[in-house]
Amino acid sequence: MSEKTQVIDGCPITCSMGSNECSFKVPTCHGACIGGKNQATIMDYKAGINVISFGTCKKTSPLQPCAPVILTPWLIEDKNYKINGEPALFSTSLLSCACGGIIRIRQPQ
Repeated sequence: MSEKTQVIDGCPITCSMGSNECSFKVPTCHGACIGGKNQATIMDYKAGINVISFGTCKKTSPLQPCAPVILTPWLIEDKNYKINGEPALFSTSLLSCACGGIIRIRQPQ
C-alpha cells in the first residue's frame, strides 16, 4: 500500500466512471510549492479548472464525453496540515462526481 503524499499540479487522477485518467490542475499558487509545482488544497475541486475530463463517461448510454459535475470539495482524513487556512490535499482523498463516479488521485508506483 502506498503512503499518503501531498498532491501537486499535474498529478494523475482517475474516475471510476471515466475511460481515461487526466492531469489534476492547480493553476493558482496557494502559497506552497513542491518541486516548483503548486500544492493543492481541498478547495481545488472545480470542474473545468482543476478536473478537466476523463474521456468518456461509462454512466451514459450511449457513451458521451465526460463532463464532470462536482458539487463539493475533496473528502479528506487529515485536516491538520493547512495551506493559507485550507486543508492540504493528500493522495488518500476522494472526490465525488454527481454523474456517479468516484475520483481518486493515482498513487505513485
